[in-house]
Amino acid sequence: MGTKTGRFFGGTRPVWHAARSAALLVLLPIVLAFPKPVAAEREDCGGKRSFTTFTQNAYVGADIGRVMVLDPTDPNYFMNLLQAVTTTYYEMLASQPQVRMAGIADRIAAGRPDIVALQEVYELRRQSPGDLVLGGQVPATEVVVDFLQSLLDALAARGAHYAVAAVTNETDVEMPMFNLQTGGIDDARLTDREVILVRTDLPPGHLRVSNPRSGNFANHIVIPGVGLSVLRGWCSVDVFIRGERFRYINAHLEEETQPGLQWLQALELLDGPAKTRLPVILAGDLNTDANHTNRTWTYDGLLAAGFADPWNVLRADDPGLTWGHDPGLADPGWAFVWRIDLVLFKGHGFVPKRVSVVDKGLRRTEPPLWPSDHAGVAAGFLLR
Repeated sequence: MGTKTGRFFGGTRPVWHAARSAALLVLLPIVLAFPKPVAAEREDCGGKRSFTTFTQNAYVGADIGRVMVLDPTDPNYFMNLLQAVTTTYYEMLASQPQVRMAGIADRIAAGRPDIVALQEVYELRRQSPGDLVLGGQVPATEVVVDFLQSLLDALAARGAHYAVAAVTNETDVEMPMFNLQTGGIDDARLTDREVILVRTDLPPGHLRVSNPRSGNFANHIVIPGVGLSVLRGWCSVDVFIRGERFRYINAHLEEETQPGLQWLQALELLDGPAKTRLPVILAGDLNTDANHTNRTWTYDGLLAAGFADPWNVLRADDPGLTWGHDPGLADPGWAFVWRIDLVLFKGHGFVPKRVSVVDKGLRRTEPPLWPSDHAGVAAGFLLR
């Protein structure tokens, strides 16, 4: 399913159009191994086989909602748009994405999971000077920050060997902004992605992935008046590990403000990548609170559809909250409120062994104090 790029064309009323973009990038339908593999940190006990995973929302680092709530019928819309995009752009840079991705790399390197699910893995690009206000249609290509590349570089620096197995491009939008250094008007392009990483330093044949797939949900938000689609989606791979096969799905569902839409997206998962005879692991930021405090019912619907939650098996008395730090990642007293980052499983091939919330800070006295407004979730299973 395609990803749309919204571009503003000037004038007192906005006009948007869909520009060309790549919705699906899939890589590595191969055996993931090196000729001289690093010794694996295995959780096999007494000859039993195991699988470990980790999910993390990387967090954009800015309030992108300020752009979406603008009124396109307002005579001052264009100026308001410039100001909102400019604020969001510099706020995102001030969140220090490279530092935060290094923090997420620390979390991953500490546990060395077999597969990692990542959400909100953004890429920010710029065109300077921009062409949108002149009616141009050339997409911005200058990379300002790439969360994925920063994370992969940080993992490699820590001796943690991972490769991209599947990617989904989600919302891809380009808008005009003020360049505070030159005083001119640039174009800023923000692309959201979901990513699956697979460990590559295990012994040959120990871990293989195939059939990489990805897609956007047909049910999604459209911003009235501007025709901008706010896309979310999923990606998946089929996994062969230690003699067992299953499907691994990484998903990012709509926020709790749209519970009905969120459930429709979950139904698309159930009728799409999760509709398989293989056992399934579903991981990601599902935005539905397992503790039933954010007025969504998607979690219960997934359990009714046959998924199980290792948290309920191993840590039922622990609320296991995973969200959210304050938007500026600056307030140590800001309390988590929801458990929305989940690892669920379906099928008789999995026996939950461990599950934990991972919220290691950045060891800094100035913000950002954490890599994300979300904690990560690590889980381990014995394989029957």
